[in-house]
Order: sequence, then C-alpha cells, then structure tokens
Amino acid sequence: MKKSLIALILTVALVVPVFAQKGDMSVNAKLGLGLSNNIKNGEDDISSTFKLNMPVSLGAEFFYGLFDNLSVGAGVNYTFDTETKADVDGKMKAGTTNIYLAVKPEAKIESEIFSSMYLIGQLGLSMVRLDEAPKDPDTGIYLGIGAGTVIKDVVIVEFVLSSSNGSVKYHAHTVDLQYTATTLNVGYKFSL
Repeated sequence: MKKSLIALILTVALVVPVFAQKGDMSVNAKLGLGLSNNIKNGEDDISSTFKLNMPVSLGAEFFYGLFDNLSVGAGVNYTFDTETKADVDGKMKAGTTNIYLAVKPEAKIESEIFSSMYLIGQLGLSMVRLDEAPKDPDTGIYLGIGAGTVIKDVVIVEFVLSSSNGSVKYHAHTVDLQYTATTLNVGYKFSL
C-alpha cells in the first residue's frame, strides 16, 4: 500500500507539468504556528485525546499553474515535536512529517495590497511521531483543507485544518494515532 501511494504521488508530480497550459510555476516557503493541536491515541472505544502546546512547523510547496485560476503541486511539512499540556504519567511529545499533493483554486483580486485569495486541498502521506514510541512510525493518510491570500504577489498568509493519521510501535503493541491541527502559515512565494 505504501509503495503504491508513493508511486502515485511521484507519477502525478512528474506528469502534471506535461498537461500545463499556462505554465506558471512557484515555490512557497512557509513558517506555521499551531493554533489548536491535538493528538488522539488508541481506538474509538479506548482512546485518549491530549492537547498540545503551540508547535512550530516549516513547509515548502511547488505549484504549477494548469489554468489562470487553478494550480496543482506537491509539498512537504514538518511540525516540530511539542509537549502535551496536561500531565498524564509525565508529559509526552508529538510531531508530524507530511508529504502531499495539493490543488489550489485561486481568485485574482485587483487591489493595491492583496493579489489573490485561494482555497487549498491537500492529500498525502503522514508520519506521526510520539516520543514515548522510539520505533520508526508507520505512514498513514494526511488530509488538509484551508484558505489563504497572497499579499503584494509575494507574501502568503493561510489557515489550514489538517488531520494526520499513522501508527507507532509502543512496547509490544501498535498504537494508532491521529494528529489534528489548525495552523496559521505565513510564507514567501517565489515565482519561477
């Protein structure tokens, strides 16, 4: 399953430029601040949810313009490990690494400050990390939706709601994890 998802992501990322009509390319570098992050472990009947302190994330995206108002691309986002707020048998730390494909419908704005507003949808692979589980995490599904704006055609500001799923080996058991986040991203857009 993992190899199939990776092959699909690579195929789409390499084939999309062939079909591009407009030819706009851009790279976004983003710094994110987690406004509301939670991690849930276990199955629904015996699960625990923990609120996390405000994490910081770094991300990079590549977009290719298919049409005037539609871009597709790929990205990676790394959320640094942060501690849980509540003390439950000591604090634990959690973080994620997400690799995804993205679609971005965009509306141009004629304004001196704002260049455009857009929606964003992201789908890809997620690796959730938990410091109590030192083994390598298994990949899961990453989903993200959001909205943003471009200021002066170079600065991006966006809100993204996301869910990262995965599992880790904890002692002799495999524990399912779901990391949910509401993130404010600020970044810089490099046009190519």
